[in-house]
Amino acid sequence: MTRGVGSALVILTSAVAVAASSGAASAPDTLAFVSSVTNTLTLTSTGLVQQPLLRARNVTAFTWSPDGSRIAFVSAGVVHVMNADGSDVRRLRAKPLFGDFTWAPDGRKLAFSAAAGGDIRILVARIDGGAPRVLTSAVPGAVLPSWSPRGGSIAFTSANTNFGNIYTVREDGSGLRKLASGREASFPSWSPDGRWILFQPYICPAGKCGYAISVMRPDGSGMRRLAHVPGTPGGGGLHAAWSPNSRRVAFLRLRSHGIGYDVLSVGVTDPRVRALADDARSGSASWSPDGRRIAYTTTLATINVMNADGSGNRAFVEDGALPAWRPRP
Repeated sequence: MTRGVGSALVILTSAVAVAASSGAASAPDTLAFVSSVTNTLTLTSTGLVQQPLLRARNVTAFTWSPDGSRIAFVSAGVVHVMNADGSDVRRLRAKPLFGDFTWAPDGRKLAFSAAAGGDIRILVARIDGGAPRVLTSAVPGAVLPSWSPRGGSIAFTSANTNFGNIYTVREDGSGLRKLASGREASFPSWSPDGRWILFQPYICPAGKCGYAISVMRPDGSGMRRLAHVPGTPGGGGLHAAWSPNSRRVAFLRLRSHGIGYDVLSVGVTDPRVRALADDARSGSASWSPDGRRIAYTTTLATINVMNADGSGNRAFVEDGALPAWRPRP
């Protein structure tokens, strides 16, 4: 389904104006998303002109490689890797349980959680083929890996009922280290500059339970709570995303009436919470490569784009989900 002609002209005119103001030195940023109509991974720069990647159908999760040259995606429960233009699709021997997989900084490997040896473990697979190897044989219930942007280490959660521990481990399986523990201490995510690990424990200060948007250093020191998201487990705060400069975190909060989410952001050194939008569906917000814009999925199944302060919010793509900006090389 395409946008109306009038709104399309506005988008195209705006894109031309932006290019002209910057001297047309670079191509416009590309947004990838999954079409809600066809479940096909699709690319767009203007919102109107769209490029379906026809060999990436029935996509349930995907992520860009660090340099933006490739896309890894899950289809029929299996990870595939392809070039950014949709060519050279490779089916890997990787079947992540929760769609949680992460690229190595060099773009040659993926880490993911899967059933192995009678438990759930973190495995690593090379994109050029071969059998995945088990990384976390000593830790039960290992899920949600996040690869350090500086390479070498992977952060992950060890889940046990309602409790979790955050660990790091080197990519050769050595150096296992517990960083944090607590109820649902989970969803670790390295900052782009590698200085912080974001995580989200479930806490109940003064009887008000909810997720704490928190950060710590890679060695587990310097833990700080940035924001508290009231609600029951699964009710928000889970879908947090770093800004490209590692200074802010965008996250979702379930609205008080239980329908839809608010989009908010908070700073690592400036803990004032900013309300950005109030019409989001479940799923992470995505920062543009320059950190000036945020894309998210609305309750009406459109993908909206807004400025990082919440201004200029507008519909960009109809019938889409899981927006993710292409990283700049």
